[in-house]
Amino acid sequence: MALTVTASILLYDSAGDIEGCLAALDAQTRQVDDVIILDNASTDDGLARARAALPGARFVRSPVNLGFAAGQNRAMAFAPADIHLVLNPDARLRHDFVAQALAPFERDPQIGSVSGRLLRFRPEDAMGNSHELIEHELPDDVLDSTGMIAHRNRRVTDRGSNRPAAGRYLSPGYVFGPSGAAALYRREMLENAAYEGEIYDESFVSYREDVDLAWRAQLLGWRCEYTPAAVARHRRRVAPGRRALLPAEINRNSVRNRWQLVLKNDVAFGLRRDWQRILYRDIQIAGYVVLHERTSLRALSDVARNIPGLWARRNDIMRRRTTNDEEIMTWFGDLTERPLEESDASQTPGPAPATEPADESAPLEARP
Repeated sequence: MALTVTASILLYDSAGDIEGCLAALDAQTRQVDDVIILDNASTDDGLARARAALPGARFVRSPVNLGFAAGQNRAMAFAPADIHLVLNPDARLRHDFVAQALAPFERDPQIGSVSGRLLRFRPEDAMGNSHELIEHELPDDVLDSTGMIAHRNRRVTDRGSNRPAAGRYLSPGYVFGPSGAAALYRREMLENAAYEGEIYDESFVSYREDVDLAWRAQLLGWRCEYTPAAVARHRRRVAPGRRALLPAEINRNSVRNRWQLVLKNDVAFGLRRDWQRILYRDIQIAGYVVLHERTSLRALSDVARNIPGLWARRNDIMRRRTTNDEEIMTWFGDLTERPLEESDASQTPGPAPATEPADESAPLEARP
């Protein structure tokens, strides 16, 4: 029986992007079964443009901005399916993205999520509306994400981000998790990882909620497969080096959610092994916030207020986890990918394949 697929898209002043996003989604060789578009109290005409571009979709308008986590939770609840495609308006899918990304789910019931090969928008196509540039990779293209890298200092970044795409990351493998810009999730995994029905942790509001979900999925023994044949383009707004250009609320969320990730999901073995690296990174962040970004000091009070809920969620996931400390910590270090031949999730992986090393040298203004 064919897997059912729902795509969920959140709008927030996304009028310039949504028509191109929906055109690419509508051109898929494997059509999705439902499209849910939730508008997060936008001030532009993005919702009207979306209705005109894809009238067969289902539309929801929130009177307030729910943030990404709560907005996606609401959107996914409208049309439960076997597979959920979480898609940003500033992403453009190649015509066979859905078909290629579904193959791992059909082959292996332990695949909980799939990451495609995301490229950056081309400079000459700032809005991502060129059909030719969506469909074809060019020699000077730049990577956006080929899945997540988890570092020992607890930064989690996009593998290959901002590097030349030619010849890199062309083999499938297991990765820590998918970028939330264009990620596919098995519904069974989402329900397994949820806390009291809440898939994305709504205390994160926006930013790093995809990392939190990936970490929980790993603790529960689900795999994320990187599928390079599933190609898309993405305009990345939040990236190292752009911090000073971002709204204060996003920067505050990034600081708060780093600490929430560790409080919720880290394990004793990892904290004993890596406490010096974690502390050094947190000292860097605290120093930067005090000297350059005092609006993010409120992240401390945010975390303190959220501790009871974070602790309840931590107790729930740790009680149900199936991956031991040593296994989960293999992802936090030099391992960026596991070959597909390692099909037994209970085995500790061997040496990492020859991929580009994780970058631990991001400047202080990069995302914490």
